[in-house]
Amino acid sequence: MSAIYEVYIDVLAVNNFIVDLAALLAVNIFRKKSVHAHRILAGALLGTCESCLAFVLFSHPPAYLMIVHFLCNPTVIYFTFCEKSKQDFFSDICIGYFAFLIIGGAVQWLYDDGAGLVTYEMAVGAALLLPAMFVLWLGRQLKCRMRYLDAKICQSGKYVCLQALSDSGNLLTDPYTGRPVSMIDRHVYEKAYGTPQAVRLIPYESLGRRHGLLEAVTIEKLSYVYEKNVREIPQAVLGLADHALFEHKPYQMIINPQENETGGRYEQVG
Repeated sequence: MSAIYEVYIDVLAVNNFIVDLAALLAVNIFRKKSVHAHRILAGALLGTCESCLAFVLFSHPPAYLMIVHFLCNPTVIYFTFCEKSKQDFFSDICIGYFAFLIIGGAVQWLYDDGAGLVTYEMAVGAALLLPAMFVLWLGRQLKCRMRYLDAKICQSGKYVCLQALSDSGNLLTDPYTGRPVSMIDRHVYEKAYGTPQAVRLIPYESLGRRHGLLEAVTIEKLSYVYEKNVREIPQAVLGLADHALFEHKPYQMIINPQENETGGRYEQVG
C-alpha cells in the first residue's frame, strides 16, 4: 500500500518564502553585500513562485527536487545579487545552498518528529536560529582572515581615500619588480587619475580562469592603518581590476598582506 500525502499549496508557499528569505539574508550578511531589502524580498517571492509552479507541473518528487535545486535556487540567487563574476556567483551559491538545506531540513525534522509538541511556527523559528548562529560564527572567523582598512593612495601629488580589504588569499607578486600587488577598482582609479598611461601586464591565475593578464601601475605611495599603525608603502604596485570584482562590496581595494612584511614605514596612531 502506497502512502498518500496531502500538500497544501499555501503552506508550501509560506514555507518556501521563509526559507528563501532566510537563505538570501544569510548570503547578504556573510558576503557583506549591500543589497536592498526590497531586492531580497523580491528574490524570495520569485523563489516561492518558481517552487510552487514546479510543484504543480512536476508531480514526481525527484523531478521536482531537481528543478528546485538546479534551476530555481540558482535563478533566485542570480536575480537577487546580479553577480558578474563567476567566482562571486559560485560563493553565493555555496552559502545559499547551505542555508537552504539547513533551514529546510531543520524545519521538516522538527515538525515531523515533534509528535504534535512542536507547531509549524515553532519549527520554523527554531530552524532559523541555527543558520543565524552559524553566520555569526563564520563572520568572526572571517575577521581573522580578512580585515577592513582605511587606505589612501597618492599619484601625481593627488590623494584619494578609500575603504580597503586586507585579504590573506591575495598573494599576487609583480614578476618585474618582485613587489606585492594590491588590487584596486579600475573605475575608482580612472575617476581620480584618468586612464593610466604607463601600465604593464602581470600574469595571474584565479578560480574559473587558469591564465590571465592584469594591467598594473606603480603609484607614488600607498598608506593605510594596520594594527593601530599607519603603514606607508612607497612605489606600491596596484593591479587595475574590473569593477565587477568590487560591485556591491563595501571596499574598493584589496591590499596584499605581503605589504605588511616589506620595508615600508610605520607611524603610531594616537
